Amino acid sequence: MSKNILVRDQIFSIYDSLYDAEKKAADYLIAHQEDVINMSVSELAQNCDTSQATIIRFCKKIGCGGFHQLKLKLAGEQSRQEEPAASNEINIDNMEQSLHNIMTSKVEEIKATFHNFDKKDLREVVDAVLKADLIEFAAMGNTIPIAMDGTYKFNQLGLHAVTSPIWETQEAFARTMKEGDVFFAISASGASKRLIRMAEIVKKRGGVTVVITNQSRAPLTEICDHVIITATREHVFYDQVSFTRMAAMAVIDTLFMLLLSTKDDFFENVAEHERSVIEEKL
Repeated sequence: MSKNILVRDQIFSIYDSLYDAEKKAADYLIAHQEDVINMSVSELAQNCDTSQATIIRFCKKIGCGGFHQLKLKLAGEQSRQEEPAASNEINIDNMEQSLHNIMTSKVEEIKATFHNFDKKDLREVVDAVLKADLIEFAAMGNTIPIAMDGTYKFNQLGLHAVTSPIWETQEAFARTMKEGDVFFAISASGASKRLIRMAEIVKKRGGVTVVITNQSRAPLTEICDHVIITATREHVFYDQVSFTRMAAMAVIDTLFMLLLSTKDDFFENVAEHERSVIEEKL
């Protein structure tokens, strides 16, 4: 595990690849991080209703050599924590606490996403976009709005960016890409068959591929040239919700701002666009 990545973020980034028994350990650790620091491996196994071997295997999957190293890392993170972690309660009858918990999780998502950025890799993505003749944003399902937002923002800069809510059209765009063009795949699981096929098409044509996902171990992270990991906190509340738009939108905003800083022409393009929009307002 990288020293810079928090234990919780590492768990969330590989959660879908864990076995059911390992997910019990993950769920327990997420909810009882302070308690785990003072437990033995047998106590944790008992509380998780799993085996000690499973706990050790889980520790290794999240990048720790064993349970002792996990506890040391948790203790170090705990000592740096400024505020107590929010609970996992969402209850309409306890609105104040629920809003606090949701707010805290959203703030943590953004902070963790920025904390996890690989600065060198991010710079290479920006440089690739600046050299590209065509940029495509591809996504499926509820991530399509993120692709549309990326396309809109990049077009504001004066870049040639495309997307479509129709996957067949997305694939058709991918087949027009040339060497040096940039393809962004936005995927919660990193395992969309259609996005994998598009990424493979673009790579064969000499394009640059980038995946934005919250799963560090996924088919798209294996084949794409650049990987941007977004943090998620939704498993804290609901097991079946594993991807939110806020962190991915923050990635798009970050790329937009970094690109904007590189050329005066980009700023002028955005300013001109904003002036034309104002003319349509009452």
